[in-house]
Amino acid sequence: MFEEYLKELDEIVKELESGSLSLEESIKKYQRGLELSSLCKQKLLEAKEVIVQKMSDSDGKTS
Repeated sequence: MFEEYLKELDEIVKELESGSLSLEESIKKYQRGLELSSLCKQKLLEAKEVIVQKMSDSDGKTS
């Protein structure tokens, strides 16, 4: 999922940078970009939690 979100976000950035979209389309793309950015951030935080959890020893300390 993360890769798909990131790919879509990259495409949106390219479209916005091209300047070929109308103002209304640009706003919609920008809003979708914000959503995707938030989803990517959440996925990264979830991955970080998994890594930290796996690195923890039985005492709950990180190595």
